[in-house]
Amino acid sequence: MGLKVTVVGSQDRELEAVLRACGATTSMVPITELAALSQPTSKQPDVVVLDLREHPSVPPGLTALKRQHAETGVIIVAKTLDPDLMLSAMRAGANECVAEPVTQGELDAALTRIAARQSAPAASQAFAIVGVKGGVGATWLGVNVATALARVATAGAVLVDLHVARGEAALYLGVEPRFTVVDALDNIHKLDEAFFRSLIVRAPSRLDLLAAPDGTASSRLDASRVRTLLEFTSKHFEFTVADVPRTEPGALDALEGMKSIVVVTTQELPSVRSATVMVNRLRLRYGKERVLVVINRKDKHSEISHEDIEQVLGAPVAHAFPSDYRMTLEALNKGRPAVLDNHSSLAASFEKFARSLAGLKIEKSDTPAASGWLGRLAGRK
Repeated sequence: MGLKVTVVGSQDRELEAVLRACGATTSMVPITELAALSQPTSKQPDVVVLDLREHPSVPPGLTALKRQHAETGVIIVAKTLDPDLMLSAMRAGANECVAEPVTQGELDAALTRIAARQSAPAASQAFAIVGVKGGVGATWLGVNVATALARVATAGAVLVDLHVARGEAALYLGVEPRFTVVDALDNIHKLDEAFFRSLIVRAPSRLDLLAAPDGTASSRLDASRVRTLLEFTSKHFEFTVADVPRTEPGALDALEGMKSIVVVTTQELPSVRSATVMVNRLRLRYGKERVLVVINRKDKHSEISHEDIEQVLGAPVAHAFPSDYRMTLEALNKGRPAVLDNHSSLAASFEKFARSLAGLKIEKSDTPAASGWLGRLAGRK
């Protein structure tokens, strides 16, 4: 990788060897040298690796270092990912935290993310996922799409769960967040990278999650605050995926920065009826080209076909995800996104759609064909 790395506060030659195996050029200095590195005229390495395994807390010199040299990357090495220590480190300006056993893979991933931030920033892309009604699987789809994007991101991916009336993304990802999106929205005036990273939790495959509360929120979402939050994540992450509740005007009216707004439906008459209302509303607000429709749990034997839905909505279906009840149930029970299973058609479908959102070619649908239920939906006999 060619990065210049200064290891601070460590005599662990094995750590140095692992960094060199990652392609870094290393030097080692005692923790007392952190103050010298913080001087305005001090020549900076690309990355400082601060070894805190033998230290009880984050040294104050880290804050001074980041204040003077914001571009210097900082990786914390700790015995465990203690929440209080991580919070202190992130607030002091640390970019990454790794814990024992320190592996080459973890360090290489951390160095790669720091290098990506220091180079020309990747073009950020943001996507919204909206279900047309309860039970269509929009959150599950969003979790898997965001996880797939995190696997290909060089500058990070974040999933923002805006379901303040009890969201489920954290459950589906198998993580237990200490803070939620409500904390971010309530403190939107002091939102910066250090504070934001203290609120999120790391999920599988490098995905960061800003979770929804476990209980019901007492107030509605404010569109201006949601808009500010999504603008912030777009500046600091390569990919933002927002899980948007269909019943929250404060979220639906704050999606100007989205590259695509994905409307999730199923092949059931109530879902398709709701999809027509939702799609028309979002098209009027954000433009036809930005609103995509996808079918979840596709059933080739359903009376309502893929082509029928296209004819009713007046636009191609961007993607149809296969139905795999057994695999989905197993993945949900494990708190592990299905896209991490590389040996299923469902995982491949999530991966393919995520890549299409990120700029790859979207498959075109077949020519629409009429069907008997269309007259019922359109009010004809």
